[in-house]
Amino acid sequence: MKKSAFDLDHQNSSIESKIVASLERVSQAFRVLLWNESKEHSLSPIQVQVLIFLLHHSDQKRKVSYLAGEFNMTKATISDTIKTLEQKLFIRKEYEQHDTRSYIIHLTKKGKDIAEQTSLFAKEIQIPIDKLHTTDKENLLLS
Repeated sequence: MKKSAFDLDHQNSSIESKIVASLERVSQAFRVLLWNESKEHSLSPIQVQVLIFLLHHSDQKRKVSYLAGEFNMTKATISDTIKTLEQKLFIRKEYEQHDTRSYIIHLTKKGKDIAEQTSLFAKEIQIPIDKLHTTDKENLLLS
């Protein structure tokens, strides 16, 4: 039976397990930073992620079905998120003329301001990466 990448004895003798454990720690760091940013603005992590997504993507991708696929969530869950963001006046819906069930989601000024602020949540992870030599960055990306 294969050993777990989280088994410390195995991890100490396996570079692959060390890589897996390191990636898990990076993932945990992202979750903590996102959670802290969310709390600061009285939002949930998915609400912050949706606002940031809307800030950086085109109208074609600003629909519930696309967001559900992007975030690997049900349409119902994303719809609830959109409803809450609309109640907080962070977004507005623009209904399509040919199908009034379908709409494009737009950030309001308030929503754009919050999205711009929260989109920097990963800066603590980026700071040490910025200090790496270009060759090291390329090697890290290609590995």
